[in-house]
Amino acid sequence: MIIQDKERNTKTRVAMREGPGEVLIKDIVSREDLYEKGRLYAQMTLKKNCGIGYHEHEGEKEIFVINEGKAIYNDDGREYEVGVGDVMICEDGHGHGITNVSDEVCKFTALIVLK
Repeated sequence: MIIQDKERNTKTRVAMREGPGEVLIKDIVSREDLYEKGRLYAQMTLKKNCGIGYHEHEGEKEIFVINEGKAIYNDDGREYEVGVGDVMICEDGHGHGITNVSDEVCKFTALIVLK
């Protein structure tokens, strides 16, 4: 199977998880392609001062990998600067958020795996 870029579902979420600005979400595969073992596999794009608000995961874990740019990542209330190649894992029962505070766009891959 090949999914061409133009066929991938793209949407914009405003104030995602009560975060600032907009988040562009471009599915890598659909939820159905994850065989009920995940609910999201997507590329996320954050413009300057945009982000996903702090939230917790229950019954699942989320994995981020930064592909372009840098951001501030909130890991259970502690903030870290993250950049290209960094991997962040939010385990079941924990919380996180991310905000792009640089002038450049920040792109990351997000995968949510069900427990």
